[in-house]
Formats: sequence, structure tokens, C-alpha cells
Amino acid sequence: MQRFEYCNAKECAQEMLELGQVNMKMWYLFQWLTEHDQLRHGTQAELLKLYVDEQLVAYSLLENYEACIDKTTLHHGELYQDLGVIHFVTMPAHRKKGFASLLAGIMYADVIKPLLARHTDVHAYITATGRAVPLMERTDIAPVNMVKEFYSEVTFEEKVVKYLRLQSTNR
Repeated sequence: MQRFEYCNAKECAQEMLELGQVNMKMWYLFQWLTEHDQLRHGTQAELLKLYVDEQLVAYSLLENYEACIDKTTLHHGELYQDLGVIHFVTMPAHRKKGFASLLAGIMYADVIKPLLARHTDVHAYITATGRAVPLMERTDIAPVNMVKEFYSEVTFEEKVVKYLRLQSTNR
């Protein structure tokens, strides 16, 4: 039986740390939360966990930057709002069973879509990297609301502005 659970990462950080190295990208985030009361600069970490027969099989984590004042960029008179970075983790024994795709659809519908709807007066976007990209591309997220580069040396103009403009002309 499938069960979904939403939680703020602060409230379930210890559970996530107990998963061990399967959390490699998020390990430090969970570790930080067990040692501190909150993440830096207003960042929130929202988890959507999927349990099958009461066993955690996968989760999605959104590093939500909505409350961060340093994630808004004014570029040539246009305002861009970085709303966060999305991650997906599937436990090794449960990979290639569609759980991450299922999580992506629900995370988009229940968390990301309402988040984007609150920011229609700016160029609002989330960032998906690596394996999160194809998962998010299978959701209903508009290409103008998703950036695919995060850790790179390219400029903001190349990484965000030109990329989002190209997406809006390809509609």
C-alpha cells in the first residue's frame, strides 16, 4: 500500500540521516538541521516521502528559496525569482519502478505549482539538475519555470535569462 507524507526537513532530519549514504547530496542539509534550528538565509526544505508497505522507498526534496531575499535578481529591468532546487532520491532496491516519476508529479501539483502561482509578477523558476531534470520534464511544469543548470561557471544571463527566453519562444 502506498502512502505519501509531507514534512519540513527539520522535523524529519534524523530519519533521513539514518538512511546513510543514499542521501549523499542532502546529507549535509540534514546534518545541519540536526545541529541548528534552521537553514541559512530563510531557506526551507520541504520533503515529500513515499512509503510502500510502511517502508520508505523514495523522496523528493525542494530547497525552497521563497523567503530568501538574496534569490531575487534584477537583470536589465526584469525581475527573476529563484524559488528553489528540486532533488529526488530513490532507495537502491526500489529504483526503476516509477516511484521518482510518481513523486515528481505530486511534488509539482501540490508544492511547486502553488509556489509558482504566488509569483506571477516576476520570472519565477525552480532549478532541476542531473536526474531531476527528466523527472520534472515529465510533469506539467512550463519550460519557462525550470532552469537546468545550477553548479556552473556560466553567468546568470546565460544560465537563466537567455535559457528562459529561449523556452518562451519555443512554446
